[in-house]
Order: sequence, then C-alpha cells, then structure tokens
Amino acid sequence: MELIWVAIYCVKFCYLAQFKFYKPPYAYVNATLTAYYWVAVGCCSVGFVFTIIQPIVLCRMPDKCAYTDGSNTRPWEFAITAIDIVTDVIVVSIPALLIQMTHIVRVETVANFVFKSLSICNIVVAATRLALQYNTKDHRNDRIQYVSVAFLLVVEATVAIVMAAISGYRIVFLRRLAEWRQRKAAKATRLTVRHPTAAGELQAESTKATDQQDGSLSNLPILSNT
Repeated sequence: MELIWVAIYCVKFCYLAQFKFYKPPYAYVNATLTAYYWVAVGCCSVGFVFTIIQPIVLCRMPDKCAYTDGSNTRPWEFAITAIDIVTDVIVVSIPALLIQMTHIVRVETVANFVFKSLSICNIVVAATRLALQYNTKDHRNDRIQYVSVAFLLVVEATVAIVMAAISGYRIVFLRRLAEWRQRKAAKATRLTVRHPTAAGELQAESTKATDQQDGSLSNLPILSNT
C-alpha cells in the first residue's frame, strides 16, 4: 500500500507545484499567502513521511507484525487518514485564498476555483474510507478491515490522478471563454455603423471585463489562460 500512498501524495505535491510560490515573482504576491504555502508544503511532507514510516513501525519483523498478531492498529490508521484529509483541505484552501485576492469576473473565479479544488473529491473518498475501515458489527474487535482499506485507497489514488488530469482542462476552458469574448467584441465593432448605441454597450461591457483582469493576479499561471 505504500506505492498507493506515494501516488496520493504525489498528486498533492503536483497541486502545490502549480502555484509556484516557491520562486519570484510569485513568492512576492502576498507574504502571508507565501508563508501559508510553505506551511502547506511542510504539512504535506510531514504527512507523507509519517504515512510511509507507519508500516515499518507496525511491522518491524515478520514475527512481530501488528497487522497479523491481532494488535490494535486503529489509532495509527485513524491518524494517517486524518492527516490525509487535513492536507487535502490545506491544498484546496490555497487556490481559494488566491482567487479571493484577484479582481476577475465571476466566470473566471468559478472556473479557477472548481478546477483547482478538485481535491475535494479525494476528501470525500478519504472520509468514506475512515467510516468503513472499522468492523462496526463487532465492537469487541478493534482490528481494521484492511480489505476495505486497500480497496478504498486504490479508489482514492485513482480519483486523485483523474482529478489532477482534469484540472489541466482549465486552460482550455479559459481559452474558449477568451475567444468567445473576442468574437463578442468583433461583433460590437461590426455593429458600430448600423447601431451605434447597441455597439457602444457591447464594447463597454467587453472593455469593463478586460479592465477587471488588468492589474490583478490573473496573469499568474494558476489564473491565466496561457
């Protein structure tokens, strides 16, 4: 299961790498947000190390393995699941905080938040795994249902990889949106001679949308359409 955890945490670090707060000029956008970013990196790193070390601690030797001798491993499994959920929440909160600082129109805000917050799906799977990994029928049996754990870990890793791939389509969506606005501006230009008033309203709307993006953080890789 260690390889499954490696895949899950690699997706977390991929999301963190997209924000690029580890290098200028992105590191200078906001000092508090940059510090929060490094806290998130530290939490994910600590969580990853703890998760990888756990099997070594519980099963140091073949004849002393907590997985097979009936020992209570619930605290360990609860801890790594809780860390998994908390780190996902931290990763999701970064784009939410960054988008809140920008001055872009509502469509871009919703699109960026949705595409950059797909880790919420991982949180749902992890919470489900936390609820189903215990034997609720026998309260005297404290052993973890590792068949359910292994299955849901595979599901979580698969969902994480799929969500990370889907987030790449954010750029495609924003490019299509920009092309639609350009066509709208061109239409306003063609209508200038025939209907000056209507054309002026369309042009003013297009200019307003452009002005809202200029001077904001929308030129950062997380928010731009390039």
